[in-house]
Amino acid sequence: MMNDELATIKRSLRLLKTYAIVMTLFLLWLVTAGFIQSGAKQDFDEITTKRIRIVDPAGKLRVILGSNPENIHRVGLLFYNEEGSESGGLLYSGKRDKEGKIDAFSLLTMDQFKSDQIVVLDYDQTGDRKRYGLTINDRPDVMSAQANEIIRELGQALKQADQAGRSTAEMDVLRREYLSRIPAREIVARRLFAGRTK
Repeated sequence: MMNDELATIKRSLRLLKTYAIVMTLFLLWLVTAGFIQSGAKQDFDEITTKRIRIVDPAGKLRVILGSNPENIHRVGLLFYNEEGSESGGLLYSGKRDKEGKIDAFSLLTMDQFKSDQIVVLDYDQTGDRKRYGLTINDRPDVMSAQANEIIRELGQALKQADQAGRSTAEMDVLRREYLSRIPAREIVARRLFAGRTK
């Protein structure tokens, strides 16, 4: 009787070992399969994400689709050239403040190579003040280090002012103050504006 019980225990242990080995191999396969990318195309009905970065075959960033991590209210597309410089975009933002006042904008830009916007189609509304239209600017091909530094500082100042909730008028004053420091030969010239100003 003891021998029968011992044989039963040995059989159970063999089955248990076999089961443990099979399950371990299955789990290893499952984990490995999760990390291997399939070469086949995948179709989705819906994807929820905050941001999509599209790269070229060399891995260089070409397009960003989604919200800006620094300003989540601005959503859109930003395009980059082969050298990694931003070359234009399509952005949108719109909300009402606590008093129900509208604060919204839409912006489609085309940038000069290694520079800033030269063609802009935009809409901007703060309360009942609206501005919209097509703007064509003329920029120098090369800007001095001094002008580039002023523009970089302006970008930081505008970002801080935006985060502090400054009004459009205050932002315009800030812009004029910084841009007045750029040498005249490097000033951006507006060649065309067709639309409505505030």
